[in-house]
Amino acid sequence: MKQPEPMFRCTGCNRGILNRCVARCLYCGADLPAEARLAPEMIAQRDAEHARMEEARKRLAQHPAPRPQAQGSAASDVIDGVATGLDVIDLIGDGVSLFGKLLD
Repeated sequence: MKQPEPMFRCTGCNRGILNRCVARCLYCGADLPAEARLAPEMIAQRDAEHARMEEARKRLAQHPAPRPQAQGSAASDVIDGVATGLDVIDLIGDGVSLFGKLLD
């Protein structure tokens, strides 16, 4: 299977650029060309998305584990279940959104 060709290459060592958020090549330390680096606004936007996803993960981890009930369910259990479901949907949506941005 043929390896995909990197979109940007280092001017110093000609290897594919691993991280477009940094100013130097991770292999040889050479300065990366400006067109190969991500704009600071894009980096800040990505960091904000990561922080929002981490907050959603923390909220999801705070929900208590489901407990078995003999019959029926209490209203508070339904509300907790809906809140947990919304957090899961939010995480899935964020993951799909980030995946779509990677493909652009």
